[in-house]
Amino acid sequence: MAAFGSGRSWSNFPVSLSVVMNLKQQLDYLFNPQSVAVIGASNSLGKWGFHILSLLLAKGGREIYAINRNEPEVQGLKAYQSMREVPGPVDFAVIAVPFQDVPAAMEDCVRKGVKAAVIISGGLAEIGDEGARIEQEVVEIARRGGIRFVGPNCMGHFDSSSDFFTVPYLPPVKKGSLALITQSGNTSQTIVYLACEMGLGFSKYVSSGNEADLHFEDYLEYLAQDDETEVILGYIEGLREGRRFFELAKEITKKKPIVITKAGRTEAGARAARSHTAALAGSDVVCEAAFKQSGVIRVEEISELIDVALVLLGQPLPRGRRVGVLSTGGGMAVMAADVLMRQGLELPPLSPATMEKLNSILSRRWSHGNPVETGGDIFSYPCLWALIEDENIDAALIIGAAGVAASYARWVNLPPSVGDAVDRWLEASEDSEQRDMDKLMELMKRYQKPVIVAHMGIPNMRKGKVYEKMERNHVIPYLTPERAAKALAHLVEYSEYLGIAKGRG
Repeated sequence: MAAFGSGRSWSNFPVSLSVVMNLKQQLDYLFNPQSVAVIGASNSLGKWGFHILSLLLAKGGREIYAINRNEPEVQGLKAYQSMREVPGPVDFAVIAVPFQDVPAAMEDCVRKGVKAAVIISGGLAEIGDEGARIEQEVVEIARRGGIRFVGPNCMGHFDSSSDFFTVPYLPPVKKGSLALITQSGNTSQTIVYLACEMGLGFSKYVSSGNEADLHFEDYLEYLAQDDETEVILGYIEGLREGRRFFELAKEITKKKPIVITKAGRTEAGARAARSHTAALAGSDVVCEAAFKQSGVIRVEEISELIDVALVLLGQPLPRGRRVGVLSTGGGMAVMAADVLMRQGLELPPLSPATMEKLNSILSRRWSHGNPVETGGDIFSYPCLWALIEDENIDAALIIGAAGVAASYARWVNLPPSVGDAVDRWLEASEDSEQRDMDKLMELMKRYQKPVIVAHMGIPNMRKGKVYEKMERNHVIPYLTPERAAKALAHLVEYSEYLGIAKGRG
């Protein structure tokens, strides 16, 4: 595993033994400090020191100190010229100053007894030898004082439980059980936006930057012990401690899934990764094999990262690869079947008992096989019950047949003269579908079969009581059948890794 980089350890630097703590204690100060100093706090809109201080003040709940050598007051706070002037203890520091001033800022933190920090400043190892020299100096200073830090060249971090945020450029984030570690700040913004759009929440987030001190593997080890985190997501450009990563992952994935997007698959991508965050990209072929051996789910795109997170949070693990498809139309069913087969999943024949049930429910024009095409009937929950109960089926993919009926009238252009009737119908449909959703959750749990939903691109699907119930249970419709099918395939692979699902015969 040496190809992934040897990394550095505390033993490489002189450390004061009085300040050495275990990793969990160190990172607890990172995620839930009681007092915070912003070095580089600013009154100038557009500067990181302005936005981070503004965010911390808005959140409240902590002692906040503004450090600015040139201003007597910053955003209503008394400004201190240096950390030495701060009257109280400081657990955590945000460093947002020009790169040449970072070593002096870290020296101030050591003298003050700061436990952890985040260095937002860029212009260090990622730009060349001079930046690398300054970054190394910062690491040595921090080591002497026992300070662990995020970055440099990063966008901050957050803990939704303690409501501690140092990353200002994000949408409102719900509390949840996803954790994200990312080596790209801009990419992380997109990941969080996509997750929020799907109604998902986060426990913790770290934009790790250059990883001069804390590495991806440190955050991974911490999150393994975090009770608030159920699924760990990661965007990787290179691993500094490859052997440690895969040893950790092999243990963690037995209890918590890890889903990774790794850039640098091609040589051009690897070069871009090295210039972006000073990453050690390593061998992608070796990395791919190690991911599989350690149970890590690797996906190709950041949208797929969220798709897989959604299915892991909301669905039981299937016992096999046999999928039943239910669709209101033929075209979507054909596309879904193609994707499922390409992913190595199976579409088995339905049992005679299921065929009999469907014949009694549907008109004669239904497809009489798997996929089940209902012939346009959108009220097809009884068909879904039949699929879930079929002993030949391990999982179900539903296209436009769950959560759709109550949404139909929200987007169809109907004349005003029927408005009252539509409203009454919509209310009755929503009440009925909520009961159907309750039954769906009960059957999924009873039979331990995942049910993945795609909604055929209906624009107002994400409205109303039915969708709210689906969102609460993480059974959120995917935008296309293809995305739903790929997510299901990853769920099956993870189930096989854990020994729950039977592998290919």
